[in-house]
Amino acid sequence: MMDPSEAKKIDSGWLVILFIWGAILGSLGIYLAVCLVLGDTLTGSMPDGFPLTTLRYALFGISVFTLVAVHFLRGFLLENPGLMRSARPVPSSQHPAVARYTVVVIITSALLESIGIYGLILFLLARDSLSLYQLIGLSALAMLYYRPKKVDLLDLAERMKKME
Repeated sequence: MMDPSEAKKIDSGWLVILFIWGAILGSLGIYLAVCLVLGDTLTGSMPDGFPLTTLRYALFGISVFTLVAVHFLRGFLLENPGLMRSARPVPSSQHPAVARYTVVVIITSALLESIGIYGLILFLLARDSLSLYQLIGLSALAMLYYRPKKVDLLDLAERMKKME
């Protein structure tokens, strides 16, 4: 059982985690909006012989690899909180589990956001709207699936407490 001061630290940290995750998810909307606004003004000037199909397959392949890597990396980081010890002490106003979980959320969200960036790249290089929508959609769905969960944070806090 957690004492009230620890619970308060976790609750305040939880709001920061949700804000960070929401900002990263919102950036996908910004990418999409920018592409929709600039879509008619861009001219696709790819040099002849540019391997666009190969690039498209490579970026979709990297996206699938990223999804698999995030699945295993997130699980590994949550199951092994002792591997992420900070060299500097955590401020007393923040619970140590919040600091660790924030790192996990930032790492996984950034990796998942990169999938949307691949769609942005294809759109900017080749005006490929379909790939833009597919990859931003895939990125957003994955970010929703791997969204921060308070249960995970509380479980991490309990495991870290047992490690002390």
